[in-house]
Amino acid sequence: MKIFRKLIKFAVLAALIALIVSRLRNRATEQDQDEDEGDFAWPPINLNDSSDSIDTPLTEPTDGSPLEPRQWVTCDDSGNCPASHPIKAKDSSGLYHVPGGNAYERTIPDRCYSTVDDAEADSYRPAQR
Repeated sequence: MKIFRKLIKFAVLAALIALIVSRLRNRATEQDQDEDEGDFAWPPINLNDSSDSIDTPLTEPTDGSPLEPRQWVTCDDSGNCPASHPIKAKDSSGLYHVPGGNAYERTIPDRCYSTVDDAEADSYRPAQR
């Protein structure tokens, strides 16, 4: 019976400590959020200011590539790279395949590169075989 009473006292004490800790954490996060909102004063956006306009409009590519110049092309509908860009790169594996490699013929590339250096510059690794 004494052990049962001690267990109940211990459980009540643990519950009170947990309640106090959770309240303190909530109060601390609310204060952090309030402080974060006032840290930065964002400048107003002036939509009528045309001094920063770009003379040449950029068009969004349809193949998901970035707007900057790139060193790769996409493959044709049958999955073949053009003769000018024979290196096949696969996004899911992060590997590139060179002509004559074991998996070169069966690889359907996401990107085609003209040189190995261009593929490695885009963080692709060479295939093992």
